[in-house]
Amino acid sequence: MALTPEQQTRVLDTAIDLFAKKNLDDITLDHVTKASGVSAFDIVRHYHSKENILAAVLERELELMSSAALATDLRMPGETINDELQLLARVILEEHRRRLPFLGKLLVESLNNPNVGALFYKTFIVQGRLLFTQFLKSRQEVGDVRDVLDTEVAAAMFLSFLTSVVVGEVSGGAKVETIDEERVITQMSDILLHGIRKR
Repeated sequence: MALTPEQQTRVLDTAIDLFAKKNLDDITLDHVTKASGVSAFDIVRHYHSKENILAAVLERELELMSSAALATDLRMPGETINDELQLLARVILEEHRRRLPFLGKLLVESLNNPNVGALFYKTFIVQGRLLFTQFLKSRQEVGDVRDVLDTEVAAAMFLSFLTSVVVGEVSGGAKVETIDEERVITQMSDILLHGIRKR
């Protein structure tokens, strides 16, 4: 029998807390069991491995981030695609910041464990790129963006910018230099939309 939704939530909440504090190799099934209150047998039967638990955590967190980003879809009167793109960037940055301790550990694990790196890339990078691709394609459909745009390339460029901001914060960059985030977001949005927006 599969775990109930409530049990899955407890296991994944526990896992994200443990992943933020410990190395993946140091986390045991006993840690997850004790902290979540879900039996080891049920956890193993449902997830099969720590890597599968991590994958489930990443997928859930990305889904939450995507939901928050897609909630910005409504354009207010007088707003442009540039306004929407900047809002989307701010929401995604804020959602990343809420997960900085976890993401910091995950980036370290990714450098040390190719399997974790591949999992991180498949979820946060590939799926994040798809989020921007969907946004740009939806704007093509309403005529804001020209159809000739290679949306995946544009989405990858914009996501790489956002990721670099987050990585800078994770690695302590905010203690070294202050970045005018609003100016950077505005300029990156202008660069992305330059030449692709319908006149």
